Amino acid sequence: MTVVTPVAARVTEGRSLTWRVSLSEAADADMSTMFVVVPATAPGLSTKDVPARWPRDTAGAKPDPERPLSKVDGLYLFVDVPAGRTSADVTLPTLGDRVAEPAEPVRFRQTDMDTGEPLPDGLVLSGSVLDAS
Repeated sequence: MTVVTPVAARVTEGRSLTWRVSLSEAADADMSTMFVVVPATAPGLSTKDVPARWPRDTAGAKPDPERPLSKVDGLYLFVDVPAGRTSADVTLPTLGDRVAEPAEPVRFRQTDMDTGEPLPDGLVLSGSVLDAS
């Protein structure tokens, strides 16, 4: 059984969101999974709220024009639990800005590693980034 536990799922902008993916027993071999951004319940994090290298490196996307992360195809987080271990952390860094805004949610859903499509019953990473002011 695999579970996700929030480590830092409600952070101030400029800090990293972090979740722990845990297995019920040590992995015999490296175990990897991928999480793709899915729409959040409210307007969520945008391409200007994360370091530009993440959308560029994972999806070939630029931060401009600014848009919700869920509107950028191919954005994902990847986690690898090494053989012999029972858990690994997955992290999303965020950027601080000077814009007053409400909490910005973000959601990721575990994907099928072959197709990249979200698994209907897959694990979910969810968090919120709060204004620094």
